[in-house]
Amino acid sequence: MSNPKEIKRRILSIESVIKTTEAMKMISIVKLRKHKGLLKSAKTYYDHIELLLSDFFLTEKKENFEIKKYFLEEGQNSILIIFTSNRGLCGSFNSSIFEKINFFFQKNISLHHNECMFFSVGKKGFDFLSKKYGIHEKNNNWIDWENNFSKVCENTRFLTKKLIFNFIKRNFSSIYLIYNNLKNSLFQETIIEKLLPINVGNFKEKRKRIDYIIEPSKKEVFHYLIPKFISSKLLKIFLESSVTEHTLRMISMHKATENAHDIKNNLVLNYNKERQTSITKEILEIISGLESLKK
Repeated sequence: MSNPKEIKRRILSIESVIKTTEAMKMISIVKLRKHKGLLKSAKTYYDHIELLLSDFFLTEKKENFEIKKYFLEEGQNSILIIFTSNRGLCGSFNSSIFEKINFFFQKNISLHHNECMFFSVGKKGFDFLSKKYGIHEKNNNWIDWENNFSKVCENTRFLTKKLIFNFIKRNFSSIYLIYNNLKNSLFQETIIEKLLPINVGNFKEKRKRIDYIIEPSKKEVFHYLIPKFISSKLLKIFLESSVTEHTLRMISMHKATENAHDIKNNLVLNYNKERQTSITKEILEIISGLESLKK
């Protein structure tokens, strides 16, 4: 590139990119701090619900029909709930989810995607499912969960009721969750987890068995705990996914800003070289003109 004006125009363009990426980085930092606080509270609540449910399983026999129906996997139809973002520029956050979906069907050869119902939390997941599996909005609704946390809780409770109702009616046999969990700032793990039917092996015996007095009845307590357990788990996973998303976007925008600064420095260096070359050329022309006048 030898045109100083073109180099100057590119420098101004890169400066605009730097301002944008720095602003997006700061927004992600603010959202990350907020969602980390919410996740801490959600984890505390979920741990207590899980502890109560594990105690209930220790005191109640699984042969009880009210409990047994939550452990049975009948039929072939399944539902996959995937947690993606509404926007891009967050590294491999969404692509790792899509790879995990393909891996899920490769691993479960007997299960075809036509036998599954998809539910996407996030626009990116809905767009992927629409293109890949021909899922349309009439049988798949993505939820635009943004900054309104009360709306998040309301949608979680509504989704929990629908899932429990359809599972009890045997409209589908199992529910899988696919989401990203941040192990540390440099490593994310994409997890496939079965939500229903319940796997008792996931409940660790944290206390010694105690014969509790349950009021008003075991049946009512169980039907109260199950929706609380599922909704708190969905909320916890949503917040874990959100924390991972904003962390990866913050890292991506930080790297983008650094790369933009490197490009700008190279352009400034080239601009100075071209400017110096043009000044030297003009000086030589002046000198040669003076020499011709002397002759």
